Amino acid sequence: MIETTRANTCVAFCGSLTAAVVERAKGEGLPLEPFTVHDLRRTGSTLLNELGFNKDWIEKALAHEDNRTSRGTYNKAEYERQRRHMLQEWANTIDAWIEGRKYMPVLVPPAVEWDVPDPSL
Repeated sequence: MIETTRANTCVAFCGSLTAAVVERAKGEGLPLEPFTVHDLRRTGSTLLNELGFNKDWIEKALAHEDNRTSRGTYNKAEYERQRRHMLQEWANTIDAWIEGRKYMPVLVPPAVEWDVPDPSL
């Protein structure tokens, strides 16, 4: 019996999902070539870099880890607030494209207030 893994299920689902998008586009007369989820990831990464977002935030959003360098070994930052901001700006940019308007994303999130450590600890 072949074991179905979560990754295999995702690949199969994503493949059928992207195929359905292409078929719908063709049905509406739009010229859309077949694509994969990795094509979307590559396009997103490229455009976020072109817009000027921090490369560390982009790589972390793509779940890429660099353990080949000392920086990659020691820097365990998650950039959670920064990634949330970047991805919201990306969504705002796509919404603007769909609506046919211009949008200039804000590349740096508002200042983050750090939690003050409890002095009694």
